[in-house]
Amino acid sequence: MAIRKKKNEIKRLIAAFEEQANKFHDLKLSTVYRKKNKIVNERQFDKQNHIIMLWQYYGVMSDTHKLTIDVINRHEIWGVLGAELSAYSLLEGETCHLFIRMANRAGALFSEKEREKIKSKQLEELVEEGMSNPEGKPVCTHNTANASIWLHYLLYFISKIRPNSADLARIDIDPFTLSLMALEDLLENEIIQKIDKSTTKLEDINFKVALSFPGEKRPYVANVVEKLKRVFGTDSIFYDFDYQSQLARPNLDTYLQSIYRDQADLVVVFLCEDYIKKQWCGLEWRAIRDIIKHKEDDKVMFINFDNANVEGVFSIDGYIDATYHDENSVAQFITERVNLFADNA
Repeated sequence: MAIRKKKNEIKRLIAAFEEQANKFHDLKLSTVYRKKNKIVNERQFDKQNHIIMLWQYYGVMSDTHKLTIDVINRHEIWGVLGAELSAYSLLEGETCHLFIRMANRAGALFSEKEREKIKSKQLEELVEEGMSNPEGKPVCTHNTANASIWLHYLLYFISKIRPNSADLARIDIDPFTLSLMALEDLLENEIIQKIDKSTTKLEDINFKVALSFPGEKRPYVANVVEKLKRVFGTDSIFYDFDYQSQLARPNLDTYLQSIYRDQADLVVVFLCEDYIKKQWCGLEWRAIRDIIKHKEDDKVMFINFDNANVEGVFSIDGYIDATYHDENSVAQFITERVNLFADNA
């Protein structure tokens, strides 16, 4: 069952984690890495601690090697000894075992598809070079226990709220409070996705596509974005999650309008009842209307979820019906439109 169908359980977990967060437990969370059999930045752990393996990367190797390494030198805590790189979450403090019990419950929220997204996020970034090796493939394994899945999710959540975080060796928010923040975000956004943190200055990018949508449609839009990125590549799609650090600035309203008006070949608008209600959508819509005013119709594409009466959109305007077409189809339509625009440029 997907996250969006588990709101009641998320609310119960929010109440449970809030109760513990209000007690201000002296509990620390950090990430520990081990290369081969040596812990990176080794230090003395607190007496009360609990360590749990997240994943191991064995390197690029043949299928035969993979079959043998999976069954030898396995350690109860540390996994396969001699792995190229291993990652662990370390809890230090008297309430670490209480947190693990609660994390087990939180980790059970996710469906198998959602669990796969959570598990793969950080590891994909670290083994990207190995993925391109033509003589083999990267071999890795993940801890599938619910507590490990929840700790994975907390690392993912930090990558959203702090896009420029490094390796998270020390996390300065106690895990009960961090879990509370992550659950509240999960209740609102109901989505897990890879965050592509861009280091390119926004002012220097000309996007193939910019997307204007209300947060309620983020799960649908995020799937469209994922498919478009596979076609057009990095820094080709303006999607707010990828540029959070650069969007944390004064006068964001005029800055966003400039992006939609002047820095995108195609602006895709996801029209619906929620679009009308949102102030930020209204600000973006002003820039989009200016594009239409200047008769640059080729630069605007409508995706419609319902029959909401959006000011400036009329019954004679064409659109893609999102109640009939899924994310794959919408991404394909957008791709076709971008390619046509490029061919006629």
